[in-house]
Amino acid sequence: MKWFKRKKTRSLEVQEIPKSLARYRTPQPSPRSAEVIAQLPGPILERIFSFICPHAQDETYDSCEQSAVEDTCMLCDLRDLCHCAQVSRWWRKHATNVLIRLDVVHYCELEDVLAEKRKHRSRLNRNAEPEDTAQARLRLLCRTLREDTGGFALNVQYFKTPFMQRETSKPDLARIAAVCSNLRYMDLPEGFFMDDPSCNTLKQEIIGRCPDMRKMTYMGGSERSLELLAGGNLWRNLEVLELSRINMDPTILRQALGSLSQLRALKVSNMMPFTDQLFQHSDYLAPFPPLTELIFEKTPNVTANGLTTYLFRSDVQNALKTLSLTETGVHPSTLQQVLTTAPKLEHLSITESVTSSIPTGTPSLLSTSLLTLHYEITDAPSVNSYASTKTSYYNYLTSSLLSRGLPNLLELYVRDPDFPETLVDLAPPRAPFSTDPDNFAPPNPFLPPTQSPSNPRFSSNNPFAKLQQSSQGMHQDLVVYSKGLDEMEWNFSRVQTPAARGRRGSASAPRPVSSYGLSENMGKSWGHGARKSVIVGNGFGGFLAVPADGEGRPSSSGSGSAGAGKRGSQYDMWR
Repeated sequence: MKWFKRKKTRSLEVQEIPKSLARYRTPQPSPRSAEVIAQLPGPILERIFSFICPHAQDETYDSCEQSAVEDTCMLCDLRDLCHCAQVSRWWRKHATNVLIRLDVVHYCELEDVLAEKRKHRSRLNRNAEPEDTAQARLRLLCRTLREDTGGFALNVQYFKTPFMQRETSKPDLARIAAVCSNLRYMDLPEGFFMDDPSCNTLKQEIIGRCPDMRKMTYMGGSERSLELLAGGNLWRNLEVLELSRINMDPTILRQALGSLSQLRALKVSNMMPFTDQLFQHSDYLAPFPPLTELIFEKTPNVTANGLTTYLFRSDVQNALKTLSLTETGVHPSTLQQVLTTAPKLEHLSITESVTSSIPTGTPSLLSTSLLTLHYEITDAPSVNSYASTKTSYYNYLTSSLLSRGLPNLLELYVRDPDFPETLVDLAPPRAPFSTDPDNFAPPNPFLPPTQSPSNPRFSSNNPFAKLQQSSQGMHQDLVVYSKGLDEMEWNFSRVQTPAARGRRGSASAPRPVSSYGLSENMGKSWGHGARKSVIVGNGFGGFLAVPADGEGRPSSSGSGSAGAGKRGSQYDMWR
């Protein structure tokens, strides 16, 4: 009897919270601080709540997986915000103005503790199925939204759930959509976008109860639902639209797109019927809407002539900021036609597999507004492995950069691992005495004469003037991300301009900093696993890779002990 008693007592013992979870204990505020906090105005409270639950400020149209916040536990943040809403009615009023988002598990040590507490302790029920916590949370939320009489469901605008949760809880999502009439975005199952019969109830609820949806996707099989947009009475405030594998009449597609006056972003993928005809002017159809972001993937019937026709409109020229072309009918040699008619374009991406070299006489790329360029040209599989046709395209890009065709370009992505070296190799550093009028050096018969801006010694028809200008190299700082076909991560390289001339007119190139990692301004689509390196000229037409120690200027090779302060590189680059 004592043995059974001890075992029972031990099973009922309360588990202590580990020291690593001490931060989850509620701190006890002082009376003075509690009084001050209770008198804070509403805007300040909402600002504080945004730091307690960062993902509550997520108003993007990305899914739950794409908009996840790194280095935090979103369930713990949401739990803390719920605790704030229970402090007083004043706090509840300002704490409930957030989006609703459900996650499957805690992304912290607390998940292990909660999983242990959920286990059945009964001797007769040890092999029971574990409880689906995400399903239970969704049902509780559904009951709260439908039974709340204070209009809490009307404040819900963004509803995000995990992939498996939205695929297995379609009836609960339909009940939630029935009471949330102000929804702008909701994570929906894949069958919803293909007119799957299992999603008919959910689709009817969203069509009838949620007229303010801002993003929608149509895939192959949903042509009949896409025709409903042509009437102009369904989701008139759509801002983002995705079309994939849609096979329908281009006239009906033009009517559907023309009825969306608030459309700002369009993504078209795997669509043969999407042709240049959709961009042409028609007296019987509404014009193609002016877009801020336009993405084409595997649409071979979209050519540069069709985009030029679309970009001739002044409203389109002032609106378009992002253009992405992947395996389309726009050849890299015709890219300048698009840039000429897009004066506000800031981000351009072209991904193409070429079978022949670039035609001779192709005009250089010219754009004063372009900030980011994805120039990913590769050889087609049918091309001979010994004939690298993509080299001519990267030489064309190099000549455009050196001729100041893209003066405001900040970031460049290429699929040639040797491209950054070509920018340095084409611009060797000049001797410091070549433009110094106070120093005298004997003439070199093998080098062209140079002239100083402060003391022009040659006339304007100097035959070496153009050669001198072209040898100056890059005229703006440029960040280059390169990657080969057999590489999984992007290589980071920073190409810098020569330093400003000193008082005596000499010029010198600064030594770039090298480290491994990603820059802070990288987009999240490219923001994982980029490797950094630096190209530095050695004064003899070659280049060296220089390691950096710290955030500032790298020290010389003779400073410090060997191997001290070594960062990033796993080998000695000086050897």
